[in-house]
Amino acid sequence: MPVDLDVIRESFPILLSGLKITAFVSIIGIPVGIFIGGLLAYAAESRSHVAKASAKAYVELVRNIPFLIIVYLSYFGLPKVGIVLSDFHVGLATVAFYTGGYFCEVMRAALHSVPKGQTQASVSLGMRPLTMQWHIIIPQLLSFLLPPTTSLVIMMFKETSILSVVALKELTYQSNLLTSTTFAYVEVFGMAALLYWLCGLVLDMTGNHLERRVAKWNPK
Repeated sequence: MPVDLDVIRESFPILLSGLKITAFVSIIGIPVGIFIGGLLAYAAESRSHVAKASAKAYVELVRNIPFLIIVYLSYFGLPKVGIVLSDFHVGLATVAFYTGGYFCEVMRAALHSVPKGQTQASVSLGMRPLTMQWHIIIPQLLSFLLPPTTSLVIMMFKETSILSVVALKELTYQSNLLTSTTFAYVEVFGMAALLYWLCGLVLDMTGNHLERRVAKWNPK
């Protein structure tokens, strides 16, 4: 059967409305998760046994439990302890939670990539910890952080499709809704796949651009 162009034309605005929700959840949830993961990485590298154990437990939880299960547990489990969230806020919370666990390991690897002599030299010069991090450590981290962080962002952007199971009206949810009435699976999911691919391409190009900027700013 030929591709039904009428279905594509009629479905496109609805899919775009779903993509807006996908983008909104990603734009808020992923940066929050990166912030959480950064804190966890420093906790994992600290001298505190409690901080180290807490960070390790968080990471192991995220790495060993599928995102779908975490979404279900958050959506159905939180109300049992008196925390009632909308589907949108569950989406934000779970995306941030899951991103944080993976970014913690990305950040830890980047921290280990900086020679210890850099830290020792900074301390010997009398730099305060925050000054040392801002002017010495972080500029060197960026070149190591950007490639895996770009991959993580793209991965989590795609993982938002799982939020359709809690009726968040994102791109995959709208695709399922459309196919339930049109039965045009190829047309609808083909358009959804194209939108995901284009967004991933934009994210990848952005990451590559930032890598080039950092390479010029902080040449090795």
